[in-house]
Amino acid sequence: MEINHFLFIASYRDNEIHNTPSLVAFLEELKRKDITTTDINVGCISRRDVSELISDTINLPQHLTKSFSDIIYKKTGGNALFVTQFLQSLWDEELLVYSLECNVWEWDEGASDAKEILDDVGVLMAKKIRQLSTGCQHAIKLLACMGSKCSESILKLFIHEGEENQRGRQNTKKININYDSNDQFSMLDFAVDEGLIEKEGQDYIFAHDQIQHAAYLLIPEDERGQLHKHIGHLILKHSPDNRVDDVLFLVTDQLNRGTSFIVLEEERLGIAMLNLRAGEKAMSLSTFLISVSYLKAGIDMLPEGHWGKHYDLSLRLYRDRKS
Repeated sequence: MEINHFLFIASYRDNEIHNTPSLVAFLEELKRKDITTTDINVGCISRRDVSELISDTINLPQHLTKSFSDIIYKKTGGNALFVTQFLQSLWDEELLVYSLECNVWEWDEGASDAKEILDDVGVLMAKKIRQLSTGCQHAIKLLACMGSKCSESILKLFIHEGEENQRGRQNTKKININYDSNDQFSMLDFAVDEGLIEKEGQDYIFAHDQIQHAAYLLIPEDERGQLHKHIGHLILKHSPDNRVDDVLFLVTDQLNRGTSFIVLEEERLGIAMLNLRAGEKAMSLSTFLISVSYLKAGIDMLPEGHWGKHYDLSLRLYRDRKS
């Protein structure tokens, strides 16, 4: 069926655009092809919007919440994420409480006005994540490595691996450690309750990309590549040969982010082949810029003297990249 009308909506932060070369190339390609686009600058919400949000949240008319909403607007500058997180922190600290006696929400305006608010979303999110249990932090960091979302089935791979590692330690060291997969998912459910992540069907999704970014930055920089490599290998190990295509992009992306820890020639050749497959698949989907990035990553994994030892693989990578 031919599609005559198609509307594509995307969002990005213009102050971070140069950190994403593929996005820059995509926007330039749109201009070259003279495709009609409309740019909409989405800023912070207005004082009036904040007033409506607070009024709706605590179910009181705006004239009763005006002074309270003015404080929140002043503290947050109308940043929607800040507004919701600031409200949550007021509730956590019992500066905003529901009175069962009066059947209405009550708040401490003086304490709310005096409350410090961090002026960086990432710092605010990192502080909130650090307040969680160690197990919950670990689960969120793992999820952050996967991107904005991850399926429950893939997360189970890491949980089951953790169970096996714990059993191995018990056998060798004779220590008593309880490692319950249900507990691991209850930790994620707690993060859902805290508003950090959401669950849609079988997928766990970060409620905001800044939360994912903050969680990822909590992983020590020198450990990130090793973790990505481990994630990629574990998913590949548990994927039957006839199902690898289903996780091809995910596995290849993870391994590409761990290449600094991949030194064995055989392993590098395997990743080069995965990038070739991912590049060809992306090309078949008409995502040419993504295809080129995979093919380039595959070329970078080829060892010295590859034209003599691995001619066919080298030829396919270079030929497809120039197509």
